[in-house]
This record gives sequence, structure tokens and C-alpha cells, in this order.
Amino acid sequence: MKNAEDGRRESFEEFLAECPGYEQTSRIDELRATEYSRLDSQGHIYLDYTGGGLYSDLQIRKHMDLLLGNVLGNPHSFNPTSSFTTDMVERCRRRVLEFFNAPTDEYIAIFTANATHAMKLVGESYPFDRGDMFLLSFDNHNSVNGIREFDRACGAITRYIPVVPPDMRLYDRVLKRSLSDVGDSKNRLLAYPAQSIFSGVHHPLEWIERAHEHGWDVLLDAAAFVATNRLDISRWKADFAAVSFYKVFGYPTGVGTLVARCEALEKLRRPWFAGGTITVASVQADKYYLAEGVEGFEDGTLHACRPSRRV
Repeated sequence: MKNAEDGRRESFEEFLAECPGYEQTSRIDELRATEYSRLDSQGHIYLDYTGGGLYSDLQIRKHMDLLLGNVLGNPHSFNPTSSFTTDMVERCRRRVLEFFNAPTDEYIAIFTANATHAMKLVGESYPFDRGDMFLLSFDNHNSVNGIREFDRACGAITRYIPVVPPDMRLYDRVLKRSLSDVGDSKNRLLAYPAQSIFSGVHHPLEWIERAHEHGWDVLLDAAAFVATNRLDISRWKADFAAVSFYKVFGYPTGVGTLVARCEALEKLRRPWFAGGTITVASVQADKYYLAEGVEGFEDGTLHACRPSRRV
């Protein structure tokens, strides 16, 4: 008489005979056993569709080797250890642009604490004025919704596009009408998620070009999307794309990026300055001069980065 184990084995063999391609997924089982064994040892079932990757054992070991095998100085300084850190940061910056296929003559990668920080950089610096417009979908992350406080303080107009149940998508005709109804506004910012963290819906990236045709700048929340999808910025030319790397790699937290189109970045006006963002600040003269490009938006000391195999 067959025991339960024999029955399962026989059923599995019958399944493989019907679906031989399933054997190719054994690599996933091997990866789980070698890099994510803590899931089984601790009895976890991890399910997430909003973008929240798990770090592998190898990532932790590699990072430990990096820290123990090198002396990392402040990238704002000029000495051998600082130059080493700066070189790693710049190599990582180039790899980020490569990963998103962002043309280096059009885009730059600004390192941030996370996607929320990236969005705040845009919101606080966007040149909203009275009569300007901020358009966003109902299912944006609160980090995007919060930008309305910046535009309202400047007298700009906030408009929402509702999602429609049961599919939780936006009506295309409503978006089209909203993009066309610009009044006398000079500066217009559309913000929406490539993948909604509310519903998991993928919104069309074609909206980016449509918004550009009507004179809108586009802030794309790509945080959840890039965890399982490739964002090709050479094709989908968002003015600003916000990403949290822990959602892609699981580790480290506190590292994100704002991939920004250089032309759009020139429109931004930061309301304050911090260490590393200026060329000079004078207490006596009560003046400061903000650095151009990346340096003007990276507040404080950056993380020591180096390109990952997955980037």
C-alpha cells in the first residue's frame, strides 16, 4: 500500500510529464535554499505586490567585505580614502542610468534617501505659482499626495483624476480632458504611479508623452514598478522618476534615486541649502550659491555605493 510520500512523488512525476517546462524552475528552488534559507527556517511566507524585495545572503556578505576591506572617506573631501568613495559613487551613478537605459546626455541620477525623498525634492523645488497646476491620480502614494501642500502654498491648483472600480483604472477620456484644460497656467506637473501600490494596477506609460504634448512635466512614481519590471527611460521619457532601491534589492534601506531629465531639473528652485549642495555660503554676507546639477540636490554625505550585479 502506498504511503503519503509515495503518492506525492508519483503525482509530482505525473505533473512533470504533463508540464516538463516546470523543471526549469528548479533554479529558483536552489536560489531560495542558498540565499533566502531564512524563509523556510523561520517558517515565513512572504507575499508583496507593492514592491518590497528581500535581500539575499550574498548581498550582506559582499557589503561586509566592502566595509571591512576598505577605508571609506567623506566624498566631499580630497584625500585617497575620499577619492575612493567618490569613485564608487560615480560608478554606481553611471550603472543606475544604464539600468534604466537613460541617455547620459539627457538624464542624471540624484541619490536620495528613498523614493519619498526623491518626490519631495521635486515637490518643494517645482516652480509653482498662482494659477499653475498639479494633476495627480487618486491612487498615488501619500508621498506624492503631500506635494499638494507645496503647490497650494504658492497659489497653484490641485486636481485629482479618480480611479474607477472594479478595475481601479483611470478613464482615458478624463485624463485627456484634464491634460487639455490648462487655463492660463505656465507650470504644470502630472504625477502618477507606474504601478499603483493601492491596487497593483499598471498605468500606461504612454501617458508621459501625451502629457508632454500638452505642456506638462511628469513625475513618475516608479518605486513599486521597478521591483519586477524594467523601466526604459529612453522610451518612456519621464521628467522625473522616483525609485527606492530597497524595493528592488531588499538592502540597503535608505538609498533611492531621482532620475531627472536635465532640462526639467533646471526648472527646479530649491528652497534651502545644505552641506554639499553649495559652492559657497557666507554667514557675513548672508548669501549662498547652489551647486549645479547633481551636487545641488544631494543633501549631506552619500552612502558609499558600488554597482550591484543586479544593476
